[in-house]
Amino acid sequence: MTTPANGRATRSSLACLPCRSRHLKCDGKRPCCSRCAEAAQDCHYARSRRGGLDRAALAERRKRLAGTGNVMATLDNNPNVQGDSGAPTQPALFDISSYPIDASASLADGSLLDGVILSNAISNIDSPGSTASFQVTMESIEKDTLIDSYYKSFHKFHPFLLPRRHMIRHYQDPSKQANLRPLIAAMRLIGYIYSFREWSASLKDHVETCFAQATLSDPVMAQGRLLYSIALFWYDHKNHAKTEIDAAIRLALDLHLFQEEVSAVYGADDPVLRESWRRTWWMLYTIDAYYAGTLGTMEFQVVDVDATVGLPCEEQEYESGVGCHTFLLSEIPAFSLFTVTNTPLTSPTSLQVVPDPKTLQDFDCREFAAEDAVFSSFAYLVGAVRCVALAISTVPKHAVKEDSTHVIQAADSALDGWLLLLPKDRKQVLTKTGEIDELMFQAHLLIHVATIGIHRPLSDLKFNPVEDVSSCARQPPPDTPIPELVNVHTVRVLRAVEAQIRLLALPVRPFRHTPFTTCMISEGTLALLSACHFLLKGSKLAIARDQIRMTIGCLKALGEYWPRTARNVREIQTIAHHVLRLGSRITSSNDTPKTTDLPQLSDGDGQGSFGSEGGTSSNDTDILPLLGSIDDLCGWYNIGDLGPDVPWEMESSL
Repeated sequence: MTTPANGRATRSSLACLPCRSRHLKCDGKRPCCSRCAEAAQDCHYARSRRGGLDRAALAERRKRLAGTGNVMATLDNNPNVQGDSGAPTQPALFDISSYPIDASASLADGSLLDGVILSNAISNIDSPGSTASFQVTMESIEKDTLIDSYYKSFHKFHPFLLPRRHMIRHYQDPSKQANLRPLIAAMRLIGYIYSFREWSASLKDHVETCFAQATLSDPVMAQGRLLYSIALFWYDHKNHAKTEIDAAIRLALDLHLFQEEVSAVYGADDPVLRESWRRTWWMLYTIDAYYAGTLGTMEFQVVDVDATVGLPCEEQEYESGVGCHTFLLSEIPAFSLFTVTNTPLTSPTSLQVVPDPKTLQDFDCREFAAEDAVFSSFAYLVGAVRCVALAISTVPKHAVKEDSTHVIQAADSALDGWLLLLPKDRKQVLTKTGEIDELMFQAHLLIHVATIGIHRPLSDLKFNPVEDVSSCARQPPPDTPIPELVNVHTVRVLRAVEAQIRLLALPVRPFRHTPFTTCMISEGTLALLSACHFLLKGSKLAIARDQIRMTIGCLKALGEYWPRTARNVREIQTIAHHVLRLGSRITSSNDTPKTTDLPQLSDGDGQGSFGSEGGTSSNDTDILPLLGSIDDLCGWYNIGDLGPDVPWEMESSL
């Protein structure tokens, strides 16, 4: 920092714009400073004004931009510049000093702010004490750094919105910008989280304003509310997230997005847009299941909906649009095999067509196909959700000795059926290019966590009373006799945990996945902690302890972006201290125990002295008071224990 003659402090000219915006020290390295390189984020510097436009040239540019006739955008603090039609009637002025994003970066590289291009024309910027106001023009989202962050960091986890280039093309249509504005606002909020690893109150307020001004029956609102709900939930705005996901599901049901005919209506003659609407339904279906599992409720609202909408296609087909080809009419063997656009047959001799999507019936009958049927990764994820829902529905809320055989015969059949019918290439989550198939990653984790949750109550992997504080893991009734097939259940849990560990150990770093994997990983970690206490000895115990370190490290990586995950990490650390009997030294909320700080396990044979095997350890009185704040670590155990009418805000008290 330097102090000019007028006494006002200014930033070093060597600092990059991201570091300036966050008031962080910057080493000024080019083309990327050390801090941005470590955070794997874009690094850019303000362009030098030397040799640039003088005041006359800037005035001419302002005049030219003002006369282009582009649609002018407005922000929250200028709500009344729009006419009855919703189109802005006059230019909007924006005070850049109140916005949470570095305005100078937007001015320097022409990037977008709130979906608008900030003009390089700056009025009175050199006047002492003046606040720079900028004229903003809505043209494109192509150079919006937050939209770019959304697509680079989040889209692949939940790919239901239009691919980036298709979204840009649609947004360039002035007639569609007003409808897309709420969705763009939600996308930018998530993009901001991944860019700056913090919450933006201003962007949240802007999302709320856009939602309030939107047409409630617009199907785009189902997409926007779904995105917004995810961001709210993992930033611990749980009740608000519940409101948004409920509104998204209600709108999707009212609009019948689960019917293929409706996707054709809203998709018109755009095959990629039709596919986006199909994916919107199936993503709502999947996220609804994720919430039910994460919170341990039976609020799976759409599980019984009779959906006729087609299953999603391959990701590369969707992203590239290669499914949208132009064929000569003579090249089409049978019109019944294709969905043809509404182009009249009497016009050109070529049509833009796309093959009919595969259906749920095709997926459910894949074992009878003459040749191995291959579906998209998204379709297998949908299939995994359906299998898990079916398996859990066959298991009683409180398993008893007599349920052992039934669980093995019924629940395992559904889960194993999904695994055994996977083609070879779908069993490999890591592609040949070294990238993770994110949707198959989620699908495998989902199958494994369901296996753990169903079998652990009947296994030798006992529940520690400290887990019972959380709504996710309840100990079976103490008087339940050990089932005859207890070893089958124990081995099933251990193999599911091992499969999870293999997924987490894939050689792809940093560890970045959907935040909904938090609870799936946490459940496997809790089961592994129990195995460390009751079963494992010697080298196997040492390996398991290293695996626990790795899982906590993976969760900490997710926790850098999502506070709810970070809180779950602290809860698991506290439980681990108790289960592994590591003494009363509980780590602070911001620290993870280092290897050198952990004492050796006193019971090297893995035998414990708590739960159904005996009394609690001597440090219970030190540990248990710290667990009062633990809130639904995850809920894949005993998912039916809470009724469908239990509100989310009550769970922490149950």
